[in-house]
Amino acid sequence: MTKFKQWFVLTVFLASATHVFGAKKQKIEHAPLPAKMLTAKTVYIQNESGQPAVADKAYTELKQWGRYQLVDTKEKADLVFLFTLAYSRTEHNTSDYISLYNSQTGAYTSGSVPGGSTTTTWTYTQLRVVDPNTSVTLWADERVWLRKHSATDELMDSLRQRVEEQEKAVSP
Repeated sequence: MTKFKQWFVLTVFLASATHVFGAKKQKIEHAPLPAKMLTAKTVYIQNESGQPAVADKAYTELKQWGRYQLVDTKEKADLVFLFTLAYSRTEHNTSDYISLYNSQTGAYTSGSVPGGSTTTTWTYTQLRVVDPNTSVTLWADERVWLRKHSATDELMDSLRQRVEEQEKAVSP
């Protein structure tokens, strides 16, 4: 390889590495939350997920946060936290790799054969923050159920971060 080619390859590599490794992660800006979410004082948890643990986790997170007072009816609430579940299914075709030995020829034959299909089901916890007076959804999000993370905890953390981020930006 000539000196020019070596220099050129090195220059391209360094430029690529600088772009990939040196690039600063751009902060994602969020659209502002409705004012009602920042001025609200009371919350009612409406659990339509069919999973008591969803409401229990939300209750625990809201108590720890201390931002909203939890009430026992929609009529007393400034906001309703409506929890539901959603499902998505994907089907995957599979194949198996096999290797066969032919004792007459002493040769191996190998290849893939269809193995059938499998279905993966994903479960999501969905949260809608609703104005109980107008039934308007003020904010919504969903998180997938994973073994090591609670989808409900992640939803509540996300909401908390958004509210606190906006309050910090507004306060002098």
